[in-house]
Amino acid sequence: GYCVPCTSLKLTILNDLTCFFFADSEFQLSNKATGFCLVAPYGYCMDEPLRWTTNGRLLSWYKKKCLGAQGANVGSSITEYDCDENSPLQQWECKNETVLALKGHELYIELTANNAAVLSSTIGPNTHLTIPGTSIGPCTKKPRELYTIGGNSFGRPCMFPFFYNNRWYADCTTEGSSTGRPWCAVETKFDHALWGNCPTTAKEDWIKHPTTGALYQLNTESALTWTQADVSCKQQGASLLITTCLFYKLKRLWIGLVLDPEHGWQWSNGRPYSYLKWDSGHPVSTPGHSCAIINDAVQDSWQSSLCNKKLGYICYSKGVTEPPTAAPEAGHCSSPWIPYSGHCFYLNRIKKTWTDAQRECRKEGGDLASIRNVEDQSFMISQLGYESTDELWIGLNDRRTEGLFEWSDHSVVHFTSWTYGELYDSANAEDCVLIKGENGNWADRRCEERHGFICMKSSASEPSEDEVEQNIGCKTGWRRHGSYCYFAGTETKTFDDAKEDCKASGSYLADVSNGVDNAFLVSLVGARPEKYFWLGLSNQKHIDIFVWMNTDTVRYTHWNTGMPGHRQGCVAMMSGLHAGLWDVLPCTNRTKYICKHLAEGAVATPAPTVVPLPACAQGWRRVGSRQHCYKTFEGESYTKRTWYEARDFCRTIGGDLLSIHSSNEIRAAYTYKSFWIGLSAPDPVTGFVWSDGSPVNFQHWQSGEPNNRNNVESCVEFFVHRADRSGSWNDVQCEKQIGWMCQIRAGVTPKPPPGNVAKFNTTSDGWIEWNENQYLINQELMVNEEARHFCQQRHGDLVSIESEAENIFLWQQIQSSSKSFWLGATVDVDASFEWMDGSQALFQRWDEGQPALKNFDENCGVMTTSMGFWHAFSCGLEFGSICKRRGLVHANTTAAPTVPPEGGCPSPWKKFKSKCYNIIDNEASTWDQARKQCKRMNGKLVSIPSRHVEVFLMNQIMAKPTTNFWTGLNSFEGGKYYWTDGSKRSYINPDLMVSEYSLNSFLCLCVHSYVHFIDCVLISFSLLTSCNDTNGFICHRNVDPSLKDIPDPTSPTDYIKIFNDSVKVVTQKMNWDAAKKHCLLDGAKLASLRNVWTQAYADLQAMNLKAPLWIGLNKDENNGYFQYTDGWHLNDVKWDVGEPSRDRPCVFVDVNGQWKTAHCNETMNSLCLKSTDEPPPEIKDFPGVCPDNQQGGGIYWQPFKGYCYKFFTEETDWTHASASCIRHDAKLLSIEDPSEQEFIFNSIKMLDDSAHTVWIGLIRSKKGAWLWSDGTVMDYTNWGEGQPGGNIHAAIVLSDGKWRSTSSWFYRPYICKTRKGKVQTQFILASFTCTLAAVIVITGIVMGIFIALFIFKKSGHRLPIPEKLTTFDNPLFSSNKQSEPNVADTSKLVDNAEEDNHQPIMII
Repeated sequence: GYCVPCTSLKLTILNDLTCFFFADSEFQLSNKATGFCLVAPYGYCMDEPLRWTTNGRLLSWYKKKCLGAQGANVGSSITEYDCDENSPLQQWECKNETVLALKGHELYIELTANNAAVLSSTIGPNTHLTIPGTSIGPCTKKPRELYTIGGNSFGRPCMFPFFYNNRWYADCTTEGSSTGRPWCAVETKFDHALWGNCPTTAKEDWIKHPTTGALYQLNTESALTWTQADVSCKQQGASLLITTCLFYKLKRLWIGLVLDPEHGWQWSNGRPYSYLKWDSGHPVSTPGHSCAIINDAVQDSWQSSLCNKKLGYICYSKGVTEPPTAAPEAGHCSSPWIPYSGHCFYLNRIKKTWTDAQRECRKEGGDLASIRNVEDQSFMISQLGYESTDELWIGLNDRRTEGLFEWSDHSVVHFTSWTYGELYDSANAEDCVLIKGENGNWADRRCEERHGFICMKSSASEPSEDEVEQNIGCKTGWRRHGSYCYFAGTETKTFDDAKEDCKASGSYLADVSNGVDNAFLVSLVGARPEKYFWLGLSNQKHIDIFVWMNTDTVRYTHWNTGMPGHRQGCVAMMSGLHAGLWDVLPCTNRTKYICKHLAEGAVATPAPTVVPLPACAQGWRRVGSRQHCYKTFEGESYTKRTWYEARDFCRTIGGDLLSIHSSNEIRAAYTYKSFWIGLSAPDPVTGFVWSDGSPVNFQHWQSGEPNNRNNVESCVEFFVHRADRSGSWNDVQCEKQIGWMCQIRAGVTPKPPPGNVAKFNTTSDGWIEWNENQYLINQELMVNEEARHFCQQRHGDLVSIESEAENIFLWQQIQSSSKSFWLGATVDVDASFEWMDGSQALFQRWDEGQPALKNFDENCGVMTTSMGFWHAFSCGLEFGSICKRRGLVHANTTAAPTVPPEGGCPSPWKKFKSKCYNIIDNEASTWDQARKQCKRMNGKLVSIPSRHVEVFLMNQIMAKPTTNFWTGLNSFEGGKYYWTDGSKRSYINPDLMVSEYSLNSFLCLCVHSYVHFIDCVLISFSLLTSCNDTNGFICHRNVDPSLKDIPDPTSPTDYIKIFNDSVKVVTQKMNWDAAKKHCLLDGAKLASLRNVWTQAYADLQAMNLKAPLWIGLNKDENNGYFQYTDGWHLNDVKWDVGEPSRDRPCVFVDVNGQWKTAHCNETMNSLCLKSTDEPPPEIKDFPGVCPDNQQGGGIYWQPFKGYCYKFFTEETDWTHASASCIRHDAKLLSIEDPSEQEFIFNSIKMLDDSAHTVWIGLIRSKKGAWLWSDGTVMDYTNWGEGQPGGNIHAAIVLSDGKWRSTSSWFYRPYICKTRKGKVQTQFILASFTCTLAAVIVITGIVMGIFIALFIFKKSGHRLPIPEKLTTFDNPLFSSNKQSEPNVADTSKLVDNAEEDNHQPIMII
């Protein structure tokens, strides 16, 4: 490597990190034909290492530059440039192992005779680049992405090189790190200051379990796929969490559980899967849900999930572990017992129950077999006479503790090998375990079943007279298996040297014909400390074709993750944790090896008799020279299918999807279409496999494939027209719908094919019917408004999507198109969204980073055709569109008006809005139990059709603050939420916006009445949680017509206790001042709505009375600032559209629950409140410091109270002003109260000569409400006369400080605002004594200069000050262009220089 020894601790950590992650990834490239190197400084082939980095770039490690082309044409020179991840001229791809091409072009790097590198249009001797001293090229080296920890980049990988502080960095650095921990940027230029710590194996800051000592790292702020999270943990010498018992609450985080296609669920670090904690309904059987999360919403149970979701994760390290002990010698056993690894084993096929089998083993001094590792497992199926039809008891069971499997001999469970599909449900009656099948995998069964069994006991140290003779016909040191002898070489050798060494002993490098052979080799070398052992397989002659040294026929493969990939080399078997898996290595590597020869006296298996190949069925064609035939299914006769649908089709007719094992098998009728073949990667921890189980010994990938784009591509399509080219396979998303190719054994008559995948009915006007809705795909390009009008003209609306199933259905309708399609999603300024047709937004499938409001005008949503994900775009762009109309009844059909039923309610039911309600708080029930209990009471679990009903129920449960209550909302039907009583979802609490990730779980809605005070603000009302939780519940039923009709309850006339408050409605109509006095005479005040309960009570009374209520807000009493009359500040607001107004100072709650302003002399009802809570005292001390400009040293931020302000004189539009503030770790100005308004006005009014208005952070939402872009509560306004107008952004007028709405396109100065940082006390105290005198002197000089400048300015002269000083060093205003290099730099802080009385700022 290129790691330099270091002495300091920081450099040692950094150097170790560089060595660990990059040393084996660096290389030089040369061309044998010319003898020249690709990178040749000063014309000489020097040791100038290259390294792959992100976006297919080649980085020169020493120079920190990237290899790039001068242009994209023949003859363009290739040299080193400053790295730019977006430059297409710096992006390279492999055309084979040794040829590099400009990405997306047939232009190849060529080294010329005069030692120049240029682009060539042909491949020849001068285009082959290899690593000096080897035959391998750059494509065997892959970029090793480092996933960041902490920081502010959500775990994104490091970007190398990156430019920071006027310097390029090709590795992690400690520069600027206050902790000394290496870090990196995730963008090249560090413009947005996005960074994270680099992974290290140090674990000082990890959480230590108080009893086990295990270490945990909670990456809750990261957003990675399961595979990325797994890599991140491994980069730190750890693994994803394996869990049995936790002491932290963990919400939706990746753990190390993953679905293996052979063994089912297993832990990614090899730990045994012997404990179960699945949530109800999990794991689901849906293809692709192969990874697991832990979720505290379901008592830390596990849930299966799609592996490509981006979530946080938990890393786990066992801490200090004891070194592994050497495998014991085999020992001695009397016949018929067989010795292995210190034990004797005996296979008995007499069928017994598990208990009787254990009793039989114990009679012989042993017990049912325990399997400690993969070597034991491999020994049992390869050397005890085990047959694939056997089902044999072993000692594993969970008879003592349900869901916790243990060995009957009480040994520790270190290893498991379950059969796929077994051990999902811990609550079944199958408590005992047997091995079965070709590979001897495990399954749980009822202990009363009768099967054969395997016994195990300790071996003897001395030989006995009747031992079973082993290794007959083999030389000493060789081991017999079947008809062959095997020997593990004692020295490390290259592949060719190992081959020659085997040949010298009359043997050859071992081949493997089946899983049992592979298992024997695992028992032979799996426990050895060496990592690899050569087998006789390689693709040295042709990268696409693997052959054995002794035969060209490959009958079996067992590839490791990502293998064989686009690698050329020789195959070695792994030992240790991944024992038995195969990797492709450079043939020049030195490893140990396995030799094989026919045992003495054994007869080789005769070659099969050549028989004439049976004919193919009509319409089928021969697959090369194999005994299989294939047929292509496409066209009008066959509906396009997903990969899984195509596989099931082929299996139904007696075959499987086509597998391909040589180049002569890929010839098919010429067409430009693609077809499914049987290759797939069903989970993230295995390589590609054929669906028919045949070996992966041939591959034909297109250039740059497989790439698993966006981590969703795990199935393979075959482009027939590329069969004669360098590659024809491409990995894609399995839900894509295309034709397919089936294979079937020659001579077998295909069974009748299943019917086509159900086509959907189409109406006479062209709408597709699906799930009682109708959809129209409009291909015409339109802006969003025009597209919606198109739908409405046809009695529909732009589509709303309510479930993942509906999203997939729509994606499948549009995926053949090249355009995106408008949805009915409208995105608000806070990135929330709603459906135009009024549907509740319970499902979403936004793409990564979406909806992204980069310019605050991406307010409309589209579905993309590539993956069906959603993106937000400006509504003025043109796309296709999808219309939806509900139900199968024509939109013009009208329904008869409904009359509310009359009647009463039996006790203890309470009547409200023609329904009876019963709140059950004394029974803790699951959701299903609650539903059944309501049914027994002739009711149903409650549905909530309106805000009126919601606040009624909130007021009913107010007296039960520690009880949660089930409602009828659930997601049992394919992730779509619905009310169990069949009611329409006409209303749902806005807090229940959930993502698509929650929709894969079975969740139910719980009314959450637990009260938690933070600054006396109530938190939460309802939540979605596991339906297996136990809670109270609310039932409802129709009124009983036989009972007396009781009117709805009227408003109480006395005070109602609500926790620490007492509230009373005053139905006497008064103006605001009179209402205030009325409350005061009653020892109360006009109400402050400081929590959801008082707000709900006010809403309910206004709705019941159908009349508004005065509350305790009047800005005229607080200098234009809204503050409750009892002294409390606003913590939440419910302003209606257009509120608060400029000239109406008093506030009331309207009949819709929203707040409106009115003239205080209007008369209406009012709400009085008494409270034992006291408002907090006003804050007068505002500690903290403002960020400064590290490089320039000028102080650009001005403090005021708890905030810092930066004033930009450069004019730009509102969108770019907002983006600039974000780059400075701030937001556009918000103004909270009159004092802040006065400070701002005094600071900017001197600019009135050069500008008339300055941007502030006000923006109007689509609902018409004015919001601060930083989320500040709207409790103060300062609108000018006639304002706000019809525009959606706002500015402050320099002449009078008033606000006005304005178009976002005008260019204006702007002001950024951020909170103060913490005071660096230690630094200030340490430096105070040294700097006090200097501060006094400098202050005097500065004051003198300011006075002189002021006088000079008044005289009418202009100082010839350089431009840099007028912008870059101005202590208040700065030019945006000048400040760009210093954005988001808070590494240095300035002391708070706040003053209570701010004077106007002088601008020179």
